[in-house]
Amino acid sequence: MTTTIIPTEEAAQDGIFFESVSLDGVDYQLYFKYNSREGFWYFDLNDVEGNPIRTGIKVVVNYPLTFLCACPEKPAGELSCINTEDEPQDPGLNDLGLNALMAYLNEEGVDGLSVQ
Repeated sequence: MTTTIIPTEEAAQDGIFFESVSLDGVDYQLYFKYNSREGFWYFDLNDVEGNPIRTGIKVVVNYPLTFLCACPEKPAGELSCINTEDEPQDPGLNDLGLNALMAYLNEEGVDGLSVQ
């Protein structure tokens, strides 16, 4: 099982950013945006050409974010947000990339994963 931390250090600068990542050997684009009215981050998962796979995914901690996506083009593993604080909270504008890290659990690590 391998966990990859997705770089999001520049998240708070504008509340919107793109990140290109390779997950299990496949390239994807992640488009993050902060909804200040709601106080949450959202992201879109796109293929390497920018075609949407899943859009409007709310970033919440300790939850498999793409688990319910049935699209065959999605990554084989699972995206999630890990909060490094003692009291995990969903990331605010200044938290993503600092104490809330976007992570990818590779394909081998998601066997037996379930949503409760």
